[in-house]
Amino acid sequence: MLNKEAAVIHHWKAALAAAGIGFVCSVSSIAAGDDQTPLVKLLSDPTEQQHVISVAGRSTVILQNPCATAQYTLEKKISIYKQPLFDSTGKLIDGAWKHVVDEEGCGVTRVLNVLVLAQGPNIVAVVPLLPGTTHADAILQKDAVKFAVQAAATVSGGREANCQIGYVADTEFVERESTTLEGAKGPSWRELWTLVSCTHKLQIPVHFIPDSTGTSISAGPNTAIKVIPLAGANQ
Repeated sequence: MLNKEAAVIHHWKAALAAAGIGFVCSVSSIAAGDDQTPLVKLLSDPTEQQHVISVAGRSTVILQNPCATAQYTLEKKISIYKQPLFDSTGKLIDGAWKHVVDEEGCGVTRVLNVLVLAQGPNIVAVVPLLPGTTHADAILQKDAVKFAVQAAATVSGGREANCQIGYVADTEFVERESTTLEGAKGPSWRELWTLVSCTHKLQIPVHFIPDSTGTSISAGPNTAIKVIPLAGANQ
């Protein structure tokens, strides 16, 4: 699975570079009055919808917090990163977008995200992204995890000896800033990421700063990181 997802991320990086910044739209707006468009057919297909939900259920946060009674709901909006293209028979041949899946169960609600990426005729990859409301795309998410982990190590309790658990439990979009750097495709924005280990969780501010060369990322400072003990954990 890791090798497969790494290959998807590599392919996705090229797709993202060609696509630029994605945009959000609903299934109804995609249809534009024609409910027989290939994309609407694909998004409305129960088998495809169940595939996306199944992949959402393989997100690390779900695997670490299983709930047998959880209910999953596929939202009717997608974030398009690369415009989907179909051949004359209606088969997807190119494109990339993000699905949002809402999970509710065991007293918890979560927002899960899934990347759908066409890798060629009849070849479609579907992989889980980080949970939450992050505005970062797949590549930025992967890069930002490194910065968040590094920031976590700068606070007391940020590293736990002999702990084999560590994952991003949530991401929260906080605000978009009012200024845009010269040459950037959009303004900077701030998020709050939650990382979980064996006995506590850490809430880490993450700052994304687009410029003319891409997007830089910073996490912290350590004075702004909150360390919260997990209920029932052995301290």
